[in-house]
Amino acid sequence: MPTLSQGQPDKSGPEPHRHRQTAESFGVDAERYDRARPPYPEALVERIVAASPGRHVLDVGAGTGIEARQFQAAGCTVLGVEPDERMAAFARRSGVEVEVARFEDWQPSRRQFDAVIAGTAWHWVDPVAGAAKAAQVLRPGGRLAPFHHVPQLPAEVIDALAEALQRVAPDSPFNPGLLRGSAVDAYQPLFAKIADGIRQTGSFSEPEQWLFTWERTYSRDQWLDQLPTFGGLTQLPADKMAEVLDSAGTAIDRLGGHATMPYTSVVITSTRSHDDRRRHRPSPACPKGNMRRGRGTSSVRRAPEDRETMD
Repeated sequence: MPTLSQGQPDKSGPEPHRHRQTAESFGVDAERYDRARPPYPEALVERIVAASPGRHVLDVGAGTGIEARQFQAAGCTVLGVEPDERMAAFARRSGVEVEVARFEDWQPSRRQFDAVIAGTAWHWVDPVAGAAKAAQVLRPGGRLAPFHHVPQLPAEVIDALAEALQRVAPDSPFNPGLLRGSAVDAYQPLFAKIADGIRQTGSFSEPEQWLFTWERTYSRDQWLDQLPTFGGLTQLPADKMAEVLDSAGTAIDRLGGHATMPYTSVVITSTRSHDDRRRHRPSPACPKGNMRRGRGTSSVRRAPEDRETMD
């Protein structure tokens, strides 16, 4: 689930990568994170693998190895890069090779890859420096493909979370109430920021969006197990977390003890140019700020100046 923050002093758009304390807080309970976070659609994995020139994959922000294991199952060799040693240790125990570093600082040592992926993690990477590092390690024709889960929460759950956070952490910048309406639309400013970072390197084709829709039904216990893994909640004290979970649980109870949540998994993807000296310029049919979505072209709306999308 994304959480949204407001009051961001930087006016250039969403910049969650600057929130390092949150970005490196997920390892506080790595076992819960791996257990509760959903995997990615098989069709998403298959499409990225099919659209890459080979099966040597770099997973940025590999976390506990959720998506890395999925790509391994699809026949790929995967190396993870993860800033949190606690998350990396869990991933290694699950059979994923991981090196501990912020991606922007990581030393590839001349290694090259066919695809660079990131599972709901690229927003914690500087969008320009990260894309430049990806260009450095990708073979010509290699694919950059960060992807994010975007769940559409029931209004009752959004209201309960917003009310609880306002009560227990009124100074928190995180505001799930901003997810009322289309969650995919709420995420678009972040996706636009990622695409702009890719463009600025001059090393990639015009970014596209690939959308994969699915749904998951959560019991009360399953949803409450996942909630503490979200970036807006990982640093709450135990007593305040208990109040948030109680409010969310009451909302699920009112829905009959379970909730079915539609998801859209969104891939922002581009291929490494063969001619690194040529700086890519958007074509008139796809100006900066727009991305091709599927087979067509879709306008990407800019973020309000005081809002930021985070996970």
